[in-house]
Amino acid sequence: MDWKNKNFFGIAAVVVVTSISLFVTSTPVFAATTSFGKWSSRTQTMYISTGADISAWQSGASKWKNATNYNISTAIGVNSTYYTVDVNNSKVDWDGLTTYNVLNGKITQATLNLNTYYTAQSKYTSSIKAGVTGHEVGHSLGLNHTSVVETSSIMHPYTFNSNGTLARSLSPSSSDISVVNGLYPALLKNEQTDPSESELTTDPNIVYMHPSWAVYYANEQELREAADLVVYAKVSDRNMTPFQINDISTYVTETNVDILDVVKGDLTQPGDRIVVSQMGGTFGNMKAISDSSTLLQNEQVVLLFLRQVDENTYRPINGDDGVYVSTGGSFHNISSQQALNESLLP
Repeated sequence: MDWKNKNFFGIAAVVVVTSISLFVTSTPVFAATTSFGKWSSRTQTMYISTGADISAWQSGASKWKNATNYNISTAIGVNSTYYTVDVNNSKVDWDGLTTYNVLNGKITQATLNLNTYYTAQSKYTSSIKAGVTGHEVGHSLGLNHTSVVETSSIMHPYTFNSNGTLARSLSPSSSDISVVNGLYPALLKNEQTDPSESELTTDPNIVYMHPSWAVYYANEQELREAADLVVYAKVSDRNMTPFQINDISTYVTETNVDILDVVKGDLTQPGDRIVVSQMGGTFGNMKAISDSSTLLQNEQVVLLFLRQVDENTYRPINGDDGVYVSTGGSFHNISSQQALNESLLP
């Protein structure tokens, strides 16, 4: 890779500063269960759209109703405040997704999705699908993701490991239950939330997105095997992307990157330009933020593990998992800061 010996790292100081800023501002993934907010009342009705997997959603909700003080019930129909809808999308890596709004520490709206492109596969038994919906209900009541080491929690970010084994628990852990009961005490005289309980912005025009990734890839070798394209590249400018309110498939930012070297993939050559699509972005007066997607910045030098979306557009595998940024000549994951192990890239 002769480009590494050239003056691509003349921008190192800019890249380092930008990368550090991204690491600090990227939504954290916690070792144990934590929360970002709560509903104003512990009694809520979640509406399940007609045509959705009603049984899976009812089972997912019951995991929390039966184990915690969160008194959730379900109804069939459409409601703009708290509802579920199934989608079929082969161009993403998530099998479930929750989007929500928060105002002064209070959840004001939540939409939950099950991606039947994945959950219709035979390995998704009824109990595993209920685990995915239970994970999304956990987000909808106020829980963050845990880290990859906290596999006993239903809030673990991944459903399967790359070898096909289950990655997360299918029911709330004792830690999950404790946090939820802290959010929603059984006997509560005043259900007002102290705004300091949430670090999230109070801007109602911001939508937060929590994906459940279908498969966890534990290292660079597994990422490489799963990728359609693996490249070293330099980030260029962003494209104008079409955006439609309430259409989560359009909540993406597209960025042009120039290929420096190809690790895997036959159709791309050094010097070519491709488009990288990432979850989240700013669209007029509306902003979408994903806890798993840190947007690329101009002039960064990156290593990308990509899956193809269309002819010249790719997405990083599992959001930030598939992005490594050069910081002073070495590469680190854009979110975890884990150093790249180049020996796993034959």
